[in-house]
Amino acid sequence: MGIKYKSTVQGLEGLTVKARNYITTPAYRLFIKADALRLANHFKESIKHYLNSIFLERDNYRAYLGLGISYKSQNEYEKAINALEKAKKLSSFTSQIHYELGLCYLMTGSFCEAIKCFHHTISLDRTNINAQLQLAVAHEFIEEYDMALLIYHTIIEKNPDFIPAYNHLSALYMNLGEFKAAGSVFSQILKVNPDFHKAYLGLAICFDKMSNKSRAIHYYRTFLDRKPHSHHSEKIKKRIEKLKNSRTSEDYNRNFAIL
Repeated sequence: MGIKYKSTVQGLEGLTVKARNYITTPAYRLFIKADALRLANHFKESIKHYLNSIFLERDNYRAYLGLGISYKSQNEYEKAINALEKAKKLSSFTSQIHYELGLCYLMTGSFCEAIKCFHHTISLDRTNINAQLQLAVAHEFIEEYDMALLIYHTIIEKNPDFIPAYNHLSALYMNLGEFKAAGSVFSQILKVNPDFHKAYLGLAICFDKMSNKSRAIHYYRTFLDRKPHSHHSEKIKKRIEKLKNSRTSEDYNRNFAIL
């Protein structure tokens, strides 16, 4: 004979943990308070409440996740990793845990571990563009530049309005000395967002590096027109004058050679 219930609904209620009972537990109240503090950027204060909540109840993965994020925000990466690893054991299919772990491993220089975490994040949530971006960054750190370039280009192809991918791609091209390619990316940025002032400065630097002085001067001036109070303004003005004088000197020498 099985267990008899007066109705199906009553039977289901008997097998269900009622949310209202769980919410009233001291551990859960502490967790909720900790989460509220963290979301208000009061990370240090939230840590104490997360720890007290975990002390009373050790199977709430969200408490470990929140604790890890708070530790990360305080630059206590080893403690963050410890908390997030515990969260992962309790809930291995939560993509945010793997993403936060990846960020912590990235900050501590454990790039291979970071790559594993970001891959796991993406396998659980293919819409997480930030995980894809950080995956490319991790590949950059271990000098796998072709892989990083491939990932950045793939992100841009699928998400043409995602400016951070353009930023990282252009910076990588510049670090590799590929200024023409970097300039092309800056031009793409301006098609997406004409008000992205740094792209004008990026174009100016690229043309400057390629010794195209007239176009470098043009984009330096465009940047200053759009961002006159930039903390780079004095250096840029000096660079413009140097390029103008250099160009005048070249024109004079050319004319002299003709004579």
